[in-house]
Amino acid sequence: MRTLFLLISIFVSLHFISFSQGEIDSDKKILFRNEKSYGIYANSNGFGFGYAFARQINIHRKFIYEGDINTVKHQKEKKSTFYFGESLKRYVYGKTNYAFNIRIGVGQQHVLYKKFDRNSVAVRFFYTGGFTTMFLKPIYYLVYEDSTLEYKWMLFEKNTSFWKIVDRKPFLHAFDELKLVPGLYFRTGFNFDFGKEDKRLNLLELGVTLDAYPKQIKIMETAYNPSFLPLVYISYRWGKVVSGYYLKEQDEGIE
Repeated sequence: MRTLFLLISIFVSLHFISFSQGEIDSDKKILFRNEKSYGIYANSNGFGFGYAFARQINIHRKFIYEGDINTVKHQKEKKSTFYFGESLKRYVYGKTNYAFNIRIGVGQQHVLYKKFDRNSVAVRFFYTGGFTTMFLKPIYYLVYEDSTLEYKWMLFEKNTSFWKIVDRKPFLHAFDELKLVPGLYFRTGFNFDFGKEDKRLNLLELGVTLDAYPKQIKIMETAYNPSFLPLVYISYRWGKVVSGYYLKEQDEGIE
């Protein structure tokens, strides 16, 4: 709820800023612009990095090609320290897999409000969708076994007491046991271009994403693991205009 409230507050603030007066920009604008951008995501269930290419369709619409990679956390995760042993690592009791996904999709972007001066903000609405693949990497713990009175590296089990866990393997361990779960995703939201240079992009993006998989994504052994993963996110994007009317003339200094 705190994340959602923050996103709504930022959206409302930018909405009013976008209609404020500023210095009129008399420079020749780049029309029918194709754009590429990179983005850093702060998701309600992790973080990520992405790339997008937007191709102009008409004066109000663009076609979007996008791809991103994200970490995925369970809502019940809570980090702890090992009560016994000498390990300084932190871990999540009950977590059985690290999870991250890769998305590749297409969609459209619609301009709701254009920039008319240097200090105004362009507002755009977008929606995309496509394919997603979830990667699950198992986590091995060093656990004390009552039956053998020895320590053993093993996957987390439901009946494992927290005081019996004394260490875990490093993140890079067990990548050869990686499991893949394919699925679909849908994303929609708004982005706000507040950059002052016409050829450069500086965007704040707010939106929601829904990932859907054919089976449960098993991250926690001690909690329910859904197959539908909704999230809200905020992203900072940067990039540039790569083609468009007047772009060549600006680059070459032609009047």
